[in-house]
Amino acid sequence: MRTLDETDLEILELLTEDARRPYKEIAEQVGLTPPAVSDRISRLEDQGIIQGFTIDVDREKLRGESPVLVDLDPVPTAVDDVYAAATDLEGIEGIFEGVDGRIVVHATLPNTNVRSWLESGLNLELVRSYDVTVLARSDRTIGLSATGFGLECVVCGKEIVDDGVTATVGGELKTFCCPSCEDRYVTQYETHRDALE
Repeated sequence: MRTLDETDLEILELLTEDARRPYKEIAEQVGLTPPAVSDRISRLEDQGIIQGFTIDVDREKLRGESPVLVDLDPVPTAVDDVYAAATDLEGIEGIFEGVDGRIVVHATLPNTNVRSWLESGLNLELVRSYDVTVLARSDRTIGLSATGFGLECVVCGKEIVDDGVTATVGGELKTFCCPSCEDRYVTQYETHRDALE
C-alpha cells in the first residue's frame, strides 16, 4: 500500500468537483494517461478513500420542497435504533450523530409537517424531544487539502506508510499500519462477534 501523493489529491479534487469527469480530462490535468488515472482511482476505491460516486440533486428545484434541519434527542438506549431508522426517512440529505447522542438530520420535505414525516419512519417514543429549523438556504462545500491528509491505522492512529496493510473485516475495508495492528483488530472483532452470537 502506498501513501497518497499530490497526484492522488489532484485526482480526488477533480472528482469532488465533478464525479462524472472523464478519465481523459483528468489525465490531461494531472499529467498521466487515462489508464494510469483509472488505476489510481481503482486503488483509491480499494483503500476506501473513494466510497462511491453520487449525484447531488437539488430537491428544492424539483418539487419546491423545503430544506430542514431536525435535531433529535433520542432516549440514550435508543440512539442506534433512531439513527438507523432516520437514515431510511424519505428526503434525507445527510445525518449526523454527536458525541452526546443527539442526531441531526438534514432533509428536504414536500411540506413542513415534520411530525408526520418523522412518524412515517421513527418510533417517536424513542425520542425525548426534537427541534426543527426550516432553512433559508444551504450549500454543501466539499474541498480537499493536502495538509494533514493521510490514512491512519484504525488501531493505533499512526499514519500509514508504504508498509501498511489493508484488510476486509466484517465486510468493511480497514487500513492498518502493520500486521500486528491488523491481528489485534481482527482478534478483537472476532471476540466481539462471537460474544454476540
